[in-house]
Formats: sequence, structure tokens, C-alpha cells
Amino acid sequence: MSSSTIINRQLLDFVRNLLNPVPQYVLGSLPAIATIGAAPMEDFFQKIMWVFRCLGCPFIGLFYTCNIPSDETAIFWLPKRCFRGVEIDRHDNSTIIKEIPYKPVGHHAMLLIMPEFNQRFVRELEANARVLQGLDECVANASVLERFSSLVAAYYISVGIIAAIARVFGPVVCEDWPYIPLLLAWTLPAIYRRIIHGRLLVRDPNKRLGDNIIYVREFDHIQDKESIHIRVVITAIASITVPWTTIILAYSTPPTGFFCRSKYISVICALWSFNSFLGYIHHLVGEKNKVVDYILGVWYSLCGLFVGFLLFLLTLLSKKPELWYPNNLKQLL
Repeated sequence: MSSSTIINRQLLDFVRNLLNPVPQYVLGSLPAIATIGAAPMEDFFQKIMWVFRCLGCPFIGLFYTCNIPSDETAIFWLPKRCFRGVEIDRHDNSTIIKEIPYKPVGHHAMLLIMPEFNQRFVRELEANARVLQGLDECVANASVLERFSSLVAAYYISVGIIAAIARVFGPVVCEDWPYIPLLLAWTLPAIYRRIIHGRLLVRDPNKRLGDNIIYVREFDHIQDKESIHIRVVITAIASITVPWTTIILAYSTPPTGFFCRSKYISVICALWSFNSFLGYIHHLVGEKNKVVDYILGVWYSLCGLFVGFLLFLLTLLSKKPELWYPNNLKQLL
């Protein structure tokens, strides 16, 4: 048989795989990616790039959904130049307004100045009231369809986790592997928030804010700030470690061993863990340098594109699970 004939047959087999129906659990898990990557940008390309950025760095999506209060959702999308810190001078009891070096979220979180803080800051209170009223118009309640699609994603991911655990203790059966729902298990906190709280941005707060300034202050009690620190650290640890549970289940599923399926998935998990660690360090030291912010944003988006391609390829390979068995390793190498 000539080499051209072999290539033509392989090409036909590949096309047939593309024409086959996409596994139901893959379609059911897609809303999880859309939920974790929801963004208020009006430009479609920017929206897509944010989705890929969150897909390339789980910490970014989880940080936004797990550490920003629902009533302050719009603040996450504003640059640090939009904020001013307010404090009282202990010597002469005067008001000090200064620029802050970081965006006031996460480890650098600060409180919005509200009327219950101090009635002496009339100008700052009035300014915040006007700004927050405008930002509230950027937020809307999620529709029934949006919540239902998130619920469907949560269902398929949960069923995928249960099925994977069950197969660890089951016989060797040549079936498809629910690895895509398992790999997206880290999106469950974002899905939960969308279903329960149902708040999402529908307008770009940067355009709504204009040249206005938001005034913030430090926490009154150190315990409140410590709880935020703990939540951010837990988010970072989860985004780094949770994807590796898929490797553990893939390794433990008969035939037991670190074969092609585990090696393939470990590439995705390693990339996610590295980027999540990088994203956490970037947040910890502060987003000070615009050039570094831009470079990391491009890197995360490129990684998201690569991960998306690997997930797509995994979908095709899932239709031929016999290729994952040790007797057929050479077919994938």
C-alpha cells in the first residue's frame, strides 16, 4: 500500500471523527467555560480573549468569582488610577487623600467609603454615591436561561466526577473517558455563584465611570482583612491543585498506570498550575507595571488557546478509548 493511500485513509478517518456527534458531556460542560470567562467588554474579540485568558489561568477566573462581593463586581474591572485612598492624620485629625499603588481587591482589598464610616467626608461620600449608582447600572440579574445553562454544566461536571470515581473501582471496559468534565471541575465555584447570586456585568464599567474617582479606606479590624487573605490563598491553592485530581483518577482507572491518557492530561494540568501560581504571585506583588500586565495577559490568552485545542483533541480521542490502553501506546506516540 502506497504512502499516499495511507495518508488519504488517515485523513478520511479524521474527517469521520469530526462528523461524529460530539459527546453529550462535552456539550454540557461548555457553559462552564463561558461562565468562568464572562466579561463586560463590548468588543467581541476582547470578550473571547478574556475567555481564553481564564481558560489559560484558572486563578484569574476563580479570583474574580470567589473574592469579589456581588455588590462590588464592577470594581474588579477598573484600573487602580480610578481609586483614591482616604485616611485621617493622627496628628492634626485632617483628611489625607492619596493615590493607592494597587487595585483594592484581594490581598490589597480596601473598603468603599460609606455614610456609616464618618459623616465628615461629605465630598467623598457624595462622589462615591454618584459613582456607585452609575456602576450599579452596569450590573444585572442573570436570566433564567443563563442560570439554567450553568446548572446544566454543574450537572455534567458532577456526573463526570462520580463516573470517574466509579470507574476506578470498576472492570476494564473500553468506553469513553469523562476527562473534560473532570478537568473543568475547578469552575464549579463560579457556576455556583452564577446560579445562587445570579449577578453579572452587562456594561463596561470603565466607560460608565469616566473621569470619576472612587474613594476607599483601610479596614477597621485586622480580622476582616485576614479573612480576605485566607480566601485568596485558598483560591490560589485550589486553582493550582484541583486539576491534578483528574490525573489521580486517570492513573487509578484500569488499566492502572501512568499511560498516554495520564501524560496527555498532565500537560494541561501542568500548564494550569504554572499559570495559576504565576497569576497569584502577580497579584501578590501588585499589578504595578502595565507592560508586565500586558505580557502576562497575552501569555494567558495564548495558553488558553492551546488548552482549548488540547481539549478539542481530547474530545476526538475520547471516541477511540482503545488508543489509551498500553497495548496501543505506539499509535499515539
